[in-house]
Amino acid sequence: MVNADTLEEIKSFDISDKLAEAGYPGMSPAIRPMAHTEDEKFFYFQLSFFHGFAEYDMENDRITRVADLPNLVPNLPVERYVNDSAHHGISMGGNDEKLCVAGTMSDYVAIVDRESFEYEILEGLGKKPYWITRDKSGENCFVSWSGTDQISVINIERAEEIARVDVGDHPQRIREGSVPQGWGTGY
Repeated sequence: MVNADTLEEIKSFDISDKLAEAGYPGMSPAIRPMAHTEDEKFFYFQLSFFHGFAEYDMENDRITRVADLPNLVPNLPVERYVNDSAHHGISMGGNDEKLCVAGTMSDYVAIVDRESFEYEILEGLGKKPYWITRDKSGENCFVSWSGTDQISVINIERAEEIARVDVGDHPQRIREGSVPQGWGTGY
């Protein structure tokens, strides 16, 4: 961990050690995308080749839980996983109650209750969800479908797609942005 203002190191640890301490000694320590609570006391991160994510308690410096999500491609060799990622994309809803998770190799989005880790799977929306970020309100998450060249807007609370946009070849990381009203007019 680094202080964003001073770039001073606050804390460091080896995630392999933390996984072993939590009972997962053979799990890949390669962290994929991650999300954190508003108070930054917990963070949730994906790991290479794992269909799910881990919860890390920053105050107690330990992995507290692991969420196993469905592997819908159980016979696919991990050597064929895109960028070594079973899952690649996770974001926290604005109220810290739910996570929006990209099941990259399984072609789904999961809306996961943070307290219970119960989940709802959204299938059939696109292929190869590669990134997830929430909107400014925290009510929706944006999902890039790198295999079908689209993005989806998913309402996190209702666990439903509310919009889909064709965006061109192989979208990956996405961010919400805004432009001033009238910007670009008159050119």
